[in-house]
Amino acid sequence: MTQQKPVRSPLLALLLWDAGVPLVAYYGLRLAGQSEQNALLAGAVLAALRMVWVAVRHRSFDGFAALLATVLAISLALSFVTGDTKFLLVKESFGTAAAALILLASCASRTPLVLVAVRAGSNQAKRAEIDQLSTEIPQFRQAFVRMSAAWGVGLLLEAVLRVPLVYLLPADVMTGLSLALLLTVIGLLSAWTAWYANRVQTRYAHADGRHPTTTQRP
Repeated sequence: MTQQKPVRSPLLALLLWDAGVPLVAYYGLRLAGQSEQNALLAGAVLAALRMVWVAVRHRSFDGFAALLATVLAISLALSFVTGDTKFLLVKESFGTAAAALILLASCASRTPLVLVAVRAGSNQAKRAEIDQLSTEIPQFRQAFVRMSAAWGVGLLLEAVLRVPLVYLLPADVMTGLSLALLLTVIGLLSAWTAWYANRVQTRYAHADGRHPTTTQRP
């Protein structure tokens, strides 16, 4: 009797490559003294290159990389808008809110963004399996709708919460807290999504008589 391999979390690898690398580039360049525009441009370019890489290698659309590239591009455009220190801190909520709205809007479609991301990270056989599960088991797709909605609501709350904090706290305190707030929200959402996606794929793959769905993605 062969022992079944544990299902790996697709969202963890996805977030490390699609979101982690561009964000590390952005904040790393900022800490190194580069301008906001240069840091945002570097992050957006890396996210776009990741999207192209997945499209060429897997022949699939990378929703998370596209989302991050869009958010960074919006932030880059807004970086040229001047104002006082508090306005500049509030401005950081615009990109996060845009990402949240895109995620929430995807919930109304047949392809919620988290499902798009997991599918993009799969090989051809796994994509076919995911497509069949989505078609034959409505609860499978609905679970990914819930995950996309959780990301949308979480990021939107983070964006809204930042605004009163900017005007209640000193600017130097809020500068560090703003980054900590965003990373905390992303970390919590990532951990929950990785666990939940793994559970959903295992449950419904077993229910449909298949092996657990996994994604393999560099």
